[in-house]
Amino acid sequence: MSYVPNKEETSEGYWINLPATEKDNYVTFHKTAFEEDLKHAEKNVMDFPRWSIISGYYCMHDLTKLFLAEQFNAKIASPEIHAKTIAALENFLKEDEVKKKLLELLKEAKSIFYSAERLKERTLPLLLKRGRQERGRAQYYSEDYSKEAKVNSQKAVYFLETIVKPYVKLMQGLMR
Repeated sequence: MSYVPNKEETSEGYWINLPATEKDNYVTFHKTAFEEDLKHAEKNVMDFPRWSIISGYYCMHDLTKLFLAEQFNAKIASPEIHAKTIAALENFLKEDEVKKKLLELLKEAKSIFYSAERLKERTLPLLLKRGRQERGRAQYYSEDYSKEAKVNSQKAVYFLETIVKPYVKLMQGLMR
């Protein structure tokens, strides 16, 4: 029997419909993963700042996949899982109900963000992209000799407090 892609795979290429038989396990896995990643990032921020940033990003990534599964029955799979997750999030945040809820959350979090009106539904994808960039910088070697490559605790704390935790708060608000 050959595999026939569903509409979302064919038209968007980002996600597949999460099979009912898999949904509970998929959701449970990503809930546990994002919670563990956040705890790991917080616990290691001083002693292992590079791993704190890496774990902080994976917290954001797993929470996003949890959100997409719970709210839209969407499963993201390899290859290019990180790019697909961002693309799927951008797609689903355009729905009016989600956009309205996100705008309300952004207004609540105005002290964290500069302008809720300006950022609207672009905030979460931008934070996730920024998290991915920071994780990449911390995780992989770069041949950029113009600046010191060392990740310090101050950078890890800043990343957790200004990117990861606000992202988690907004995503959890959308999942209520």
